[in-house]
Amino acid sequence: MQIGNIVSISPMICNLQLNWSVMFSYALDAGGTAQGQVYIGPLQSSFPTLGVNGIPGGNWAATVTPWASPTSTIAIPLNQTPGTTNQVLLNCPPLAAAAIFNLPLH
Repeated sequence: MQIGNIVSISPMICNLQLNWSVMFSYALDAGGTAQGQVYIGPLQSSFPTLGVNGIPGGNWAATVTPWASPTSTIAIPLNQTPGTTNQVLLNCPPLAAAAIFNLPLH
């Protein structure tokens, strides 16, 4: 297993529920790093995306349930982290901990 590095996290409201779009980096088995994106939220949620020039590009479904606690990690599905056979885990970042668990943002 490896801990991924969150590069960017953005809250999204979908179906009146808080969801997250997360960009992260992770180590490749052959050396170097790669970047991935995951949608975190209730698994029934889907997010409309914009394609070229603002034309709707389809929907992406949440693929990972949210963090269970402010100190927990979530596991990214292996099919979303090409180039590694190691499970990528993401720690709960301060922004998500503040929004999900009503903690102060430091």
